[in-house]
Amino acid sequence: MNPSYFPILKAKDAEFDALRKAKPNVVQNMVPLFEIPRFNSDLKRYQDNPHAKATFFSELSQKISELRPGMYAMFDTYHWKNPGEKVETGEHHLSYMYNALKSDGVNPVPVVGYDRWDDEEYRLALKSILKLHTGIVCIRLERFAFDDVGDPEHFHERLVEIINYLEINPASCHVILDFEDMSTLPIVDIFESFDSLFTQITNYGFSSYSVAGCSLPNSIDKAVKNKDSSGTILRREMLLWKNARKQYPNSQIYFGDYGVRGPSTGETGFGNTNAKIRYTINDEFYIVRGHVIRKPVGGFQHCDLAQKLINSGHYLHPDFSWGDAEIQRCANREIGGGSTTWIKIDTSHHVAYVVAEVAEFERVEAARIATATV
Repeated sequence: MNPSYFPILKAKDAEFDALRKAKPNVVQNMVPLFEIPRFNSDLKRYQDNPHAKATFFSELSQKISELRPGMYAMFDTYHWKNPGEKVETGEHHLSYMYNALKSDGVNPVPVVGYDRWDDEEYRLALKSILKLHTGIVCIRLERFAFDDVGDPEHFHERLVEIINYLEINPASCHVILDFEDMSTLPIVDIFESFDSLFTQITNYGFSSYSVAGCSLPNSIDKAVKNKDSSGTILRREMLLWKNARKQYPNSQIYFGDYGVRGPSTGETGFGNTNAKIRYTINDEFYIVRGHVIRKPVGGFQHCDLAQKLINSGHYLHPDFSWGDAEIQRCANREIGGGSTTWIKIDTSHHVAYVVAEVAEFERVEAARIATATV
């Protein structure tokens, strides 16, 4: 089965749990890029550990290996302040993570960040990894690339340097066009930005591409203004992908997004966040918003939100995904849950829905093309 979905997901327990409970067809149809969170030395389990960073990466590798045994998994440390950071053994953190994943039985896909290419330690680490690596490599083009493409000579010079220095075979290279936060971008500008960058890279002969981005803002009040209400948000990333597939039907362009929390989204702790359910529907997110979670009711505020979702006409059925079953249980007042629980539930429904949505679009598009050529 060929993968059709390339999500960028936080390498955190909520996302791990959601993928662990995903149905086999969902797991097999995706190649996730796990964004490694910043190392927090203040956590109690890392204190007095002389190899705390190495332990951190080893733990993440083991969790990923449970989800992706023998399968592809991309990984990146995009949000780390120092691209050249090393673990306690002196090994670059990317090299350490790559070797850990490989040792744990994952088929790791190194990700080359266009934005971090100026860091010498970063370049050397990737070169070391790719000397021994066989198979797919990924180049991640994000906001710096979208800016640089306005100066094509500089853009191509940098991209060619990456390819040549790392001895990348474009025929074995997947490219992500990462729009990151799309919540305030006009859809017309998004289409134009994609065209500007994509037309500059098609002649390199890359094997495949994916678009990624997130239309969910970093705060719920920017999505649904009023407490205890609901609303929808256009999934610009999905509209972009559908437009790209129609405009460039002969190119292998796959869909990607950031799940249910975007690149700049931070979930606050229990007692400081608004209850909410982010439910993925066709081309949109349907969002049911509550109010600040306070004890003693706490997460059981979600019970009323779950019932509101079920009554909305958007809810599918409990068998669609583990997350959908949990929504029904919550409406029955069997569970409540704080923000982390609902990232897990929302992600479970989201990845299942996206895989089905992409498959349906491809089916309809193939039928349309077949009819047009008769």
